[in-house]
Amino acid sequence: MSNTLSPKQVARAIGVSESSLKRWCDRGLIRMEKTAGGHRRLTIDSVVAFLRDTGRSVADPELLGLPATTGQTQWTIKRAAERLTSALVEGDESVCRQIVLDLYLAQHRLSLICDDVLAKSFQDIGGLWECGSVEVFEERRACEISTRLVHELRRLLPPPPPGAPLAEGGTLDGDPYTLAGSMAELVLRDLGWKAVPLGNRLPFSTLRAALQKTRPKLLWLSVSAIRDEERFAEEMNQLFEEATETGSALAVGGVALTEDVRRRIRFSAYCDTYQHLESFSKTLHRDGNIGKDAKEK
Repeated sequence: MSNTLSPKQVARAIGVSESSLKRWCDRGLIRMEKTAGGHRRLTIDSVVAFLRDTGRSVADPELLGLPATTGQTQWTIKRAAERLTSALVEGDESVCRQIVLDLYLAQHRLSLICDDVLAKSFQDIGGLWECGSVEVFEERRACEISTRLVHELRRLLPPPPPGAPLAEGGTLDGDPYTLAGSMAELVLRDLGWKAVPLGNRLPFSTLRAALQKTRPKLLWLSVSAIRDEERFAEEMNQLFEEATETGSALAVGGVALTEDVRRRIRFSAYCDTYQHLESFSKTLHRDGNIGKDAKEK
């Protein structure tokens, strides 16, 4: 569907008069654009941001491209995670969308949704797969649905403000998993960063090239698999030195970074949750020692 709507469509979706909606636009509460012909158009992300900020309910969610039942259920985080796990295993994408979008509109932080709902559900599905209660196709299907959910949440976020700090990241060569990195991007964009995913299976050489060419304020890496720990440690330490020279912070996380591996590498921050990434990224605006080794702090 189109990413913009007319004032009449938005008024129907929210359940208010068109005149009230236009007054909110004139006050800057909802971002509005004008076509070449002078007609008002409202972006979906600005409407969703308004609903989230004000706590207003949605009268006709489908007009905004949301599930028809959006906003009809009040979820606790624990119950949402449990229901999402079963819906992902069942392949019920409509229920998955409703749960995640309900949580987002209910003003839960995206870092919390990623940690305690999406990541928790996948952890539980992994446990079910290991004990034979879930087939491989069910686990893979759940991953595909989760990826689409993250992309949908990204679509609902406003664009980064002018002058937003640049963050880049992805996964390393030999690591095919993209979901963790996509959630990191989502959390950073929600905090106002210009977060740019570089993709997966990235060799260290291209990450060093990215540091030199784009000089991001933050480089994040999700590490779910390591082929050769000795070489990995050597390359990571070289990458950290490069990041220090360019004034970039290096944030790392992922299940492959065991305590033993972490002792052998240098980084600015180890983030084992998205809430940790959220906290660390906030400090970068006021931290004058971005390139400083986390082990020296």
